[in-house]
Amino acid sequence: MVERELIGNNALESDGDFADGYTNGTLYYYDTNCQLPRPFTSKAIYAFMMENLSSLLASAEWNAGFVFGWITAFCENNPAFFFTSILLPDSVTVTEPLPTISLQEA
Repeated sequence: MVERELIGNNALESDGDFADGYTNGTLYYYDTNCQLPRPFTSKAIYAFMMENLSSLLASAEWNAGFVFGWITAFCENNPAFFFTSILLPDSVTVTEPLPTISLQEA
């Protein structure tokens, strides 16, 4: 399904991987756990773009959508849209198993 979004004075029609990447890139910009250091520098933005455009974790179309979504959110920079995601710890504490209770017949 083709999604249509107004970006400034332009309309973006996207679908598939590009649309998914675009949505994720927009959310990534607004996630306070993923912020690039401020003030933004050309080197930091260049490194971010190159890393994400060349990522092998997703398709090239998804990667392009991700970077474009991030740039769109960067230009928008709406304070009402920022959020903090909940990060899960890398390791989980393993506890001892609960004791086994056997049933006795009466």
